[in-house]
Amino acid sequence: SHGPPPVAVRAVSVISLIRCSTVYSTRRPSPRSSRRHDAGQAAVELALVLPLLAVFTVVIAQFAVIARDQMAMWQLARETARDIAVATDPIERCSEILPTLPEGSTASIIDSTVTVQVKRVVHLSIAGFGFIHPTTTLDARVTMALEPQVSFGANDRSQMR
Repeated sequence: SHGPPPVAVRAVSVISLIRCSTVYSTRRPSPRSSRRHDAGQAAVELALVLPLLAVFTVVIAQFAVIARDQMAMWQLARETARDIAVATDPIERCSEILPTLPEGSTASIIDSTVTVQVKRVVHLSIAGFGFIHPTTTLDARVTMALEPQVSFGANDRSQMR
């Protein structure tokens, strides 16, 4: 009467073995190994994001440099126009100043206004990549009224005292 167990009993014992092995193989890792896994994940994420962040920062810096250069061009055009506008001989002053301006710049006197246009070609280095060399032209144009010449005679100077 001690024969092999019935088939139903063998099937139940196999199912219980499978359940037990599944339970043991899916145990949660200890908190210590979980922290190690998270630290590795953070390092990988940093390695993926850091180059993009660096390129983004360089591009923003490049645009800031261009904006600064454009403001400097406007300031140069304003100062030049003002210098010509208040000169005693604006035409002569215009011919003196024009050679000092960047190539492609112009200064003209029409009627009672002086117009100064300053141009400069800027070579961009997008995000530090040397193989990309686009250029842009910065341009600033200012028009100012010529200041009327005031002459002080001998009588005018005595009145100022």
